[in-house]
Amino acid sequence: MGFSLKKILSPPGKVQQGLRFALLGVVVFFLLTFIFRSPMAAWYLHQRIERFNEAGQAKLKISNVRIQGLASILVTGISLKPDVGDTLLQIDSLYASIGMLKLLAGRIVLHNVKLINTSILLENHDSISNYRFLLKSRKEKADSVSGPVNYAATIDRLMGLVFDKIPLSLYIRNLTLTGITNGHRLKLHLDQFSLTDHYFRSEMEVSEDSIDARWMVAGKMDNHNRLAEFRLYSADSSKLALPFIRYKWNARVNFDTLAFSISEQEGGDELAQIAGFASLTGLQVDHRRIAAGLVDFEKTEIRYLLNIGADYAELDSSTRITFNKIDFRPYIRYKAKPEKQITLRIHKPQFPAQDLFSSFPQGLFTNLDGIRVKGNLSWYLDFFVDLSIPDSLIFSTSLDRHQFSVLSYGNADLTKINAPFSHTAYEGDLPVRTFIVGPENPNYRTLDKISPYLQFAILTSEDGGFYQHRGFLPDAFRESIITNIKERRFARGGSTISMQLVKNVFLSRNKTVARKLEEALIVWLIENQGLSTKERMYEVYLNLIEWGPMIYGANEASHYYFSKEASRLTLAEAIFMASIIPRPKWFKYSFDQNGHLRESNVGFYNLVAEKMLRKGWITGKDAEELIPDVVLKGPAKLLLKQADSIPPDTLQL
Repeated sequence: MGFSLKKILSPPGKVQQGLRFALLGVVVFFLLTFIFRSPMAAWYLHQRIERFNEAGQAKLKISNVRIQGLASILVTGISLKPDVGDTLLQIDSLYASIGMLKLLAGRIVLHNVKLINTSILLENHDSISNYRFLLKSRKEKADSVSGPVNYAATIDRLMGLVFDKIPLSLYIRNLTLTGITNGHRLKLHLDQFSLTDHYFRSEMEVSEDSIDARWMVAGKMDNHNRLAEFRLYSADSSKLALPFIRYKWNARVNFDTLAFSISEQEGGDELAQIAGFASLTGLQVDHRRIAAGLVDFEKTEIRYLLNIGADYAELDSSTRITFNKIDFRPYIRYKAKPEKQITLRIHKPQFPAQDLFSSFPQGLFTNLDGIRVKGNLSWYLDFFVDLSIPDSLIFSTSLDRHQFSVLSYGNADLTKINAPFSHTAYEGDLPVRTFIVGPENPNYRTLDKISPYLQFAILTSEDGGFYQHRGFLPDAFRESIITNIKERRFARGGSTISMQLVKNVFLSRNKTVARKLEEALIVWLIENQGLSTKERMYEVYLNLIEWGPMIYGANEASHYYFSKEASRLTLAEAIFMASIIPRPKWFKYSFDQNGHLRESNVGFYNLVAEKMLRKGWITGKDAEELIPDVVLKGPAKLLLKQADSIPPDTLQL
């Protein structure tokens, strides 16, 4: 029998003929698809638009769709008008070409995009908005996602999505973005913008009401390496002013240059790494809640590395934050599963102390402006908490001196509490009363003329370690954080008597976000440099703190409530006066309709007395005879009336 390999490999005639017809059918199909690609694309887009219009709260229209070449599309006459408000978007023509190889792999990567005559209007008048429906639909989509989230994979997917949608070549002509909020108008206009060979540089016109400015935006977009960089600065020699800030918050924010970069490092499903930098030069901020006047920041920069795992995100310790002459490397970690955990660690070894004080933005810390020091400082901060077990919280911090001394103080005389001085009390930003803290004041009392019961009751409720610490109680601050986590609100502070004294003497008018840091620095200087004795600090504190409506100082308060000298206060009266220090104007809420202390105060009285007894500040007999009740005999009784309700904040010890 003859054997032929050719016969075996060659299909029979009918099979061969079938293959030919199939191949011809495929060719005809692709040929027809190519010929009718524009009508097919138009039909497909119109189907999607009809679905959008039926389901959404806006009407999307296009005039014409045409396919050019194998993977390019030209769309003209695009408009999006919401059911409520003016037209949101209008585009005369949009051209886009797509990478075929990426498309075959299931990814849509834009190669070339041209956008001609584009107008975007964002309008918001009270409850009426022409764009809010977009935010609502996104939120609903996010809420529909359930199940565990892999943060690393999500970030990698989002970065890919963003960079795939940034075209390799982009040309924009005549783009206008207008925002109108309750009559306030902000407009940004680009005459021309071009992204070529990964780089771009363009001028932008910015108009806000009657103010016009020209901005320059420049940078780099590298899709393949997933890298983006940009710089924003004024087109002339003036500073760039952020728009809308003055209208929304009555603030001014100006700067010379804003620079930013972001890039994705090699990672995967288990680890995503994002690196880059952000910097601001010549920053100026003006807002009454930040500082009393204009604040100048010379240079602020962060070079960061973010590590994102399946269930955590961390700011790597290689991150470097530079603030004028100071730099430090923080480590921050947030772990989401199985329980939420937060870690913060900063260890700053010895550095010239003057660098710290010279780095303060001009105008931010008015009391410390001009201070001169020598020697070195070092700082560390360690923080950890498992939010499911708040008592696991770890908090420790210290600013340590190394041959440190102050050569000259700044604007404020930090030793002024050692002699009589004039003190002005404020309500908000308004001065309400000025008085002398010293013997010239008939209500001034030295420590030996103030009841020990009152002294020890205040130490117990406000700062039990006052005579031992140097201005700060990390354990008290730790306990306040734990309490706030448990109650999910700011229910308890961690201020020491030293901090309260500094706030009253040096910062009474300074109701800004920077006050707490300035307060801490002044306390640290007074306590660590021995600028005043503890006894003097406590005496001044007891003679100037607020104790009621326009009532200042222990002796004045003693007469206001009990018509007696501060030296003659009983234990119950002393505990009452200590209890109202956090909220002195609310003293009347401590009493019921019959003028007796509410039952809710009993626990506080017992706790204070127990702690005073343990420390030997009262005797066992004092504790046994304590009755948690007082009788108002001074002018305060005229204001005593039944309160409609007890204030929401309850007393914390």
